[in-house]
Amino acid sequence: MKRFFTCLILSVVLAGCSGVPLRSLPRLAQLSESLLDANPAEFMVALQVDARLVPPPGAVPRLIVKLTPRDPVAFDPIDKRLSLQLAVASSATLGLKAPPAGRRWLLYSMPPDTQAELRRVQTLVRQAQAAPEKNRGGSLSVGVEQHSLAVSDPALSRTRWDTWLQVRQSEGFFEVWSGTPEQLRRAAPQR
Repeated sequence: MKRFFTCLILSVVLAGCSGVPLRSLPRLAQLSESLLDANPAEFMVALQVDARLVPPPGAVPRLIVKLTPRDPVAFDPIDKRLSLQLAVASSATLGLKAPPAGRRWLLYSMPPDTQAELRRVQTLVRQAQAAPEKNRGGSLSVGVEQHSLAVSDPALSRTRWDTWLQVRQSEGFFEVWSGTPEQLRRAAPQR
């Protein structure tokens, strides 16, 4: 069956694919499709960071969802940056192993308004898939923007930063990127 929507690999808004573990590529290749069938309440981002790292006030990762119609009159495009919320800062939880000494987990989930927006996108894509004769195809890209969390403290700028993702609770977390806060800041889009 011809794939109706072109699903793009998670664009973690980082420097190319550097830092993306090879073992994660199969799950990343299916991410857009998986997210379309997922329960938004189960989606989480887990960051394993230096225990001294305190994200700036109000800084949270954002789920980026872009839906672009093949035919511009088929439906309105979607270009959203949906804020996540801090769920837990803990040592070992939700199937994640305890971090090494001097590190901790920052866990982020979707607040109710972000869950509702993702459900709206899921519905729009299902409607488009159900009506291929109306030329309602397009492309869907999904990413996680996290550079706002990267503190500029020189003592922490080269510490390890690991990003893990959970789409479904039953599948658990998988690592999507490793690098440093310095790499996150350098890769951030200039505004």
